[in-house]
Amino acid sequence: MTTDRVRLPDFHLLTWRDVDPAARPGFDPAGAAELVRSLPLAAEVPTAGSDWRLAGFWADRMTGALVERVGAWAVGWQRTVVLEDHPGRGVVPVWWNVELTITTPAETLDSLARALVAWHELTVELATDARGRFAAAAPATTDSTGDPVAWRAVQASGLTRYGPGPVARGLPHPARLAWADVDPRERDFEPATVATVVAGLVTAKNLPARDADWRLRDLWLENVSAGLTERYGLWAAGWRWSVGEGDLDGGPVANWCCFPHSATTPEGTATAVAAALIEWREWLEDTAERFDRFLPLAADDLDGWERAVAHLVTAVGDRTQYESAWYGCCTTVLGWFLEAAGIAADRREGLLDHAIGGRFDSWVEPDRTVVASVAERLAGRVADA
Repeated sequence: MTTDRVRLPDFHLLTWRDVDPAARPGFDPAGAAELVRSLPLAAEVPTAGSDWRLAGFWADRMTGALVERVGAWAVGWQRTVVLEDHPGRGVVPVWWNVELTITTPAETLDSLARALVAWHELTVELATDARGRFAAAAPATTDSTGDPVAWRAVQASGLTRYGPGPVARGLPHPARLAWADVDPRERDFEPATVATVVAGLVTAKNLPARDADWRLRDLWLENVSAGLTERYGLWAAGWRWSVGEGDLDGGPVANWCCFPHSATTPEGTATAVAAALIEWREWLEDTAERFDRFLPLAADDLDGWERAVAHLVTAVGDRTQYESAWYGCCTTVLGWFLEAAGIAADRREGLLDHAIGGRFDSWVEPDRTVVASVAERLAGRVADA
């Protein structure tokens, strides 16, 4: 790709002056397909099945090219209006997002052209409300803008719906990994190999700019993770579970924060990635050692369970610095401990919900009495089985 960032007009900030069809007498709906195909990026349609981030980025670049060619109004091709019955509000217009499905180049370009024409035709309808669909939803206040009633109606609801979109992740968040996936005693690891492996994954050719579109950065990060897990195993996906508000919120890794803060030169970035992976592995080893201090544990050993849980909560809190979402990492570690202790998988979530249940907060170190309460509740519920 020739660019790594697209800045589009904010659809929600468009005024009627921006979208008024009377201001674009030269736009010919019959020529929309030809217009779309005339854009240089029409030759770069992603292949069907391309990663959703690349497909979305291409669509945004095409939108940017349309905006340059015909005006800011073109950004609206990704929107339509649906009338919905809302409790207490009656039937109101709601903006819906239009998804562009990538198939063949010809079909994809035709779909984009049809969406652009549909948006143009919607603005024509909004100019007069010829079908009488929107007037009843217009705000009752006196208008001094001179904007059409239908336009004021669709803007007044303040409602927008987005489809789920094709947001698929190739790797799970480390919090979703089982202890069997990450237990360092079950898999060999040689730290001396990391620098060479990472150097092959982080290169000047593939490293996005620090201010590149978030989708390009996100895909790069996932590709690095995929390379690490292919070499070392699924456990390696946790290398960027950073402390605080980083790429993956609330983890134990300090050597990596997030792409804008941690990515520098290719060499510097590779060094940071390698250090983060080794740090993650060392933390897993430390966690395993802590588990071994308490296991095996009989279900009715209340004192043993309480000591173990309190110890692990404090250890995780200290490591994550009680930063944003630290309790997520804490819950994960306690779940791993339950797994290592032989507690059935179908019981673990309920045990943790019962014990923690909103007692921990971001940026707050819990009082010792709270930690003791969580430990007591978890121990008691385990013993009740």
